[in-house]
Amino acid sequence: MELQAVPFNVTTLFTKMKKKRVKKRRDPNSPLYKVIWPMIYIMRIFGFAPYNFLQYRVTPSNINLLFTVIVAIVYSCVSYEVFTKFLNVKREIWTIRGTENTKVIINYSVVMYELGLTAFTRRSFIRIWNALQDFDENMKRLGHLRKETRTAIVAWFLVTMTTIMWIAINRIGMYAFIETWTSNMKYMILYIGTSMAIYKFVAVAIFLGQRFGHLNSVAIQNLPSTSVGDTRTIISKKIILNLHNDLMIAAEDLESLYSLSLLFWLCNLCLHIVSNVYFIIIWMLEKKWDVESWPLVFCMCTWLLAFLFQLLLLHIACHFASSQANCLGPILIEWQVRLMKKENEMDNSIYMPFGTGKIIFFYLLWHYNLEPDIKINVLIILNKKTFFIMVERVEVVN
Repeated sequence: MELQAVPFNVTTLFTKMKKKRVKKRRDPNSPLYKVIWPMIYIMRIFGFAPYNFLQYRVTPSNINLLFTVIVAIVYSCVSYEVFTKFLNVKREIWTIRGTENTKVIINYSVVMYELGLTAFTRRSFIRIWNALQDFDENMKRLGHLRKETRTAIVAWFLVTMTTIMWIAINRIGMYAFIETWTSNMKYMILYIGTSMAIYKFVAVAIFLGQRFGHLNSVAIQNLPSTSVGDTRTIISKKIILNLHNDLMIAAEDLESLYSLSLLFWLCNLCLHIVSNVYFIIIWMLEKKWDVESWPLVFCMCTWLLAFLFQLLLLHIACHFASSQANCLGPILIEWQVRLMKKENEMDNSIYMPFGTGKIIFFYLLWHYNLEPDIKINVLIILNKKTFFIMVERVEVVN
């Protein structure tokens, strides 16, 4: 029987394989998307989600971008009407007039910047989102599928709390200032838009932190055993480092995308918090304790709680993501120590960067302080950047 080579087109074969890989790569009905799809539609209504799930990928959507353009026009018209109304209102205290006008202008500037950022950096945000999808898909292939039950609970809790909070602000404001629902909503809509931009960043930061935490738990589960015959490690350290690097790239992209936004949010929230606290104190100390003053105090207190809630969410999201991202270092140190103890390296020198070496050196001193037959020597320092560690086992003569 004579074997014959079958001709084939390499380009066509590569294209077919790439299409198959892309189709299996991301699923629009992924666990994360199934949990948060109502929130995505809410963000789209407020102009902060000009994206679409098309052909198993998150892609920019020009149709959904129209929501962003329409919302920007509506915000501009409403802000002009509110600002004109404030100019025609006579205030008892001149500081109230200047402060309220300043707050309206600054908040309008922040929300318009966020809408512009959303429109012109769609591809950057999509790259971050797809990195999360890629991580979930890779972990699924490794047999560690993420469960989004906690994400669903937290997401719906935040939606419920936010809805109750804004409804309370609306009702108390209508009663305190004797306004109609439409007039009060014209003032509130800009602040709701700013809060939606904050919630979007908080959600992505928490999603990143969850995936860092998931990777840390997987790394702990796959720590090598100290016994020689046990080979339970399924996922190698190289794979864990590659996944961690992918998440770090996504985190750096998120930081560069929202660095100015974080600054604007903090300035805007701090301005409103300080002004609200100031006027609450003024009204409670200088005004008479009559019935008419209490609705104004309650209204300012609910606004103050809304601003503090947003500031707290920013703090929790940033702290959670950064803390989970920095937890892999001690796990890898423990990984290296277990490998050294398992292999029982005799006179084995380890080459490593100077900073990491110092950490491992002091960790080894602590780890082996109860074993008298282990001696650790630092052999030599080279160029103040690298050095060698010698682990020796010596016999103790009684």
